[in-house]
Parts: sequence; C-alpha cells; structure tokens
Amino acid sequence: MNDLLQTYTFLNQAMQSDSLLCLAQAVCWLDPLWRGYDEDFYHDPDGILSAALVVTRQLFPDLYVDAIDKLRQGATYATVDQLICEGISNTGIPLDNLEYLPYGIPLPAYGVELNDADFYTTHPEVIPILACFGISPEANPYHMTIPDCVYTAAEIIATDLAKRPEEQYQQVAWGLLWLTSATNNSICDWDAELMMEVEPLAWETNDLAFARVMIEEADEIMGDVLTGLYWLTSEPAVMQAMQDNIHRIYKAIQKKGKNNDAPNIRLKWVDLAICPE
Repeated sequence: MNDLLQTYTFLNQAMQSDSLLCLAQAVCWLDPLWRGYDEDFYHDPDGILSAALVVTRQLFPDLYVDAIDKLRQGATYATVDQLICEGISNTGIPLDNLEYLPYGIPLPAYGVELNDADFYTTHPEVIPILACFGISPEANPYHMTIPDCVYTAAEIIATDLAKRPEEQYQQVAWGLLWLTSATNNSICDWDAELMMEVEPLAWETNDLAFARVMIEEADEIMGDVLTGLYWLTSEPAVMQAMQDNIHRIYKAIQKKGKNNDAPNIRLKWVDLAICPE
C-alpha cells in the first residue's frame, strides 16, 4: 500500500472514530447549502436553481431533501424543476416554472376587466347578466366604457343579496362583486396584468402563510361566484327581478343628480320559499 492510500485510510479511520467529525460529514452530505451554494457544480449560471434550493431549504425542508437527493443522483435541471414546482404547488402555491420563483411568491389572478373585449370571449356566460346592467360588447367591443352607475348598482344589489338568508342569493352577491372587482380579495379583483405590477410577497414564513390564506379564501369566493352566476342565468324570474331592481337604482341615481351618495332604495326579489329553484 503506498503512502497516499495509507494516509487516506488513516484519515478515514480517524474521522469515523470522532463523533463530531462524523456529524460534520453528515451535515455536509445532507445539507450542502449550510455553507453556501456552488453554481458551477449544479450548472446553474443564472442562479435560478440556487434560489429554489434556498427557498425550499427555508420553507419546504422535505422538498429540499428530495431535490438534493435527485441532484446527487445526476438528475437533469428539468427533472428538479418539475419536482420543486409540483411540490410547492401541492402546498397551495401555484408555481409553473422555477424561473418565476426568484421574483417572490406567485399568486393566481382571477380578476376581470369589463372594458376588455377578450373577457366576453372567454366568459360568454356572463353576457346575459351584464345585459341587465345595460352592458353589451356587441356594439363596439374594443372601445367600451363602463359607467359609474353600473358599479353603484352592482354594489347596492350585492349588499342587499348578501343579507338574505338564501344561499343562492348570497352566491349571486359574490358573482356581482367579482364582476365589479369588489370582493376585497386581491386575487379575485386583480387581473394578471395588474398582479404583475404589484410587488410580490417575499419567500418568508409570514408572507407564505398570508399567501395561503388569500388563495384559500379566493378559491372559496370563486366557487360561490361560479355557482351563483350559473344559478342566476338558469332562473329567468330572478334575472327579471334583478333587471327591474337595476332600473329602479338607475332612476334613483338620475333623480339624485350630481350627488354621489348611493340611493336608498328598497329592492324586490323572488321569494325562493314560494318559488323554489
């Protein structure tokens, strides 16, 4: 045995006999980021994988362990990308690509713009509802202006319906609030363009918890939105009642003139106990 091999054997035996050195070796193996990150080793010149490993190490330790294990086995960047994205998405945070991760916690954007012609193409089911407010994209879809009275009427109706005991009416209220970007949940009220203009939440424990609460609340709201709007369009009597109420509100607004206060008006609705769905 030559001197080099003898030295290696001696050092290996010495390390194994020292519990502190064994612990240090285990740390280096299980948690390579404890002392920094080697971009060259992981073929990560842009630092994207670095950011992903730092985030998973801090907030998703089990996922971090899986990613490190894959890298040690020689997994490709695409494989680790998919692993981390799916892992984070499964916790409730939507992540489609690691390239988005360094910018902050990604949030979905369910909001709509009533003056956007594309909205009516992707959501034709809301056209009959908006027609009750006097909104139609057919005349000039790319030059639409939504008057303030539409938002005022929607707010009055939604507030009134939210107070009713029937769940269907409460869900319709959420539908109207979504259409007018007034749910008070940014995920439901902002479209993708606006969401991108706002500084995102940071990959920190408190922000992550807040993001999950927002997403969970938004998903519940959107569930009510979809159910409520579908029910509304399938109930002609309720649609007619809403249109009549909108006309009452519009007339009251005209009588008030330049007074911006919302009119105080009694709305009339179909009694679902008498006329069930």
